[in-house]
Amino acid sequence: MELSGYISLQSFVEGCTGPAGEPALILQAENLLYTVPEEEYQYGLSLLRKAIGEYEVQKGIPLESSKQAIPFFREKRRMLIGPEMELYKFSFYENETVLPEKVWSTRQPYLRLSFDYEQLAEHCLFENIFLVRCKYDEKQILDNFITQMDREYDKFFFDEEHSGFTADSRFFSLLCNACLEVEEPLSASEKEWRLAVLRSPSEAGYRYDNGQLLPSVPISLPLSVIRRVALLNSEKEELNFSALAGFMQRIGLPPERYLEGMLEQ
Repeated sequence: MELSGYISLQSFVEGCTGPAGEPALILQAENLLYTVPEEEYQYGLSLLRKAIGEYEVQKGIPLESSKQAIPFFREKRRMLIGPEMELYKFSFYENETVLPEKVWSTRQPYLRLSFDYEQLAEHCLFENIFLVRCKYDEKQILDNFITQMDREYDKFFFDEEHSGFTADSRFFSLLCNACLEVEEPLSASEKEWRLAVLRSPSEAGYRYDNGQLLPSVPISLPLSVIRRVALLNSEKEELNFSALAGFMQRIGLPPERYLEGMLEQ
């Protein structure tokens, strides 16, 4: 299986020309809660909140003892409660016809990179990087969250002044899963996967773009996970296509083997 990811030509060139050593592709993973529309990650959190309520009904927990209203975010921060860690992600798609909004809304040239799933998954396993498949079945997601409540409900708490977890709680992981993995059923055709890492805000890089300060972190992948490279709208990007072929030759990705448009010759 191959997964498709989209990266600007500029980012590809800059990401493949890092420090001397083993050739690698540096992807800039973006802060999930800054780059994904709020209604998207709130959908997953709403299912988690609903699961808390349904679990309480099943167990006969009185309304005055309910934990359903627990705050999920730190005050005045777009950061989940729990450890001071943030989620950063880069998206892939099984369906290579999917074009993310950042691709079709920009004028700069973009590449579609096709990755070998098995090699990508193996690399992530050894580098402590999460590679997760988005979930779209609402009932299945809700049932799974309710099942998790059997183990986690007594391990998190909140009142008017405090919220928190016991030392052995996995509730923070449930919050992360709700934001990272859960997608609305209408998006099921995208078959999205996400490469993700958890980082402290002090470990992130920051750039100012179009009136917004955006945090991101680099994720390094070996060039060997790449199977194909396609320059979108290549018929209108003749000079970039020619230069890209030369650049790929320089970094050890022979264009006659990897670059769409030359593969046919």
